[in-house]
Amino acid sequence: MLTRQLMACLVSGSVLLCTACSPGEPAESAATTQPITPATTTSLGPSAVAEKEALTAYRGMWDAFVEAAKVSDPDASDVRRFASGQALRLIVNALYTNREQKEVILGELVLDPKVTNLAPAGNPVNVTVLDCVNDEKWLEHKASGGLANDEPGGKHRTTATVERTAEGWRVSSFILDKAGTC
Repeated sequence: MLTRQLMACLVSGSVLLCTACSPGEPAESAATTQPITPATTTSLGPSAVAEKEALTAYRGMWDAFVEAAKVSDPDASDVRRFASGQALRLIVNALYTNREQKEVILGELVLDPKVTNLAPAGNPVNVTVLDCVNDEKWLEHKASGGLANDEPGGKHRTTATVERTAEGWRVSSFILDKAGTC
């Protein structure tokens, strides 16, 4: 599950404008790492390219977090490849805390992200992503083995801001609501 420290930061963090998930909306797509590559198809317009690259960065951030959490590595370079700002600070702080507590997070994290806003419309540089992050099978373990606690995971409504930077698309912030919100 998402670390308690990360959840506390996210739930109590600044509120972003977001749209609620539909109740019962399944989160069936497993997170998979995809490299950030510029669109080479000329038939895609700027909005379609921005949507595709923002979703790639969003999934990449979670994939990097999942990999880094397996060994509680706050210095994992892939996290910095896909996240910046508040999003990067939250992930790195959670990984530091887990390392100090000799805990790791193992299992599968399931994502189902959808773009809800592109701005500006003609040439987007800022994309809002709405997701239902399912951490029911991504749980905290003691580094020495066995579950760290008996807290179950859940489904968390998540709103993220993904921005185009000079280095590529990065998740700059995200807010997770408490388990059971989607």
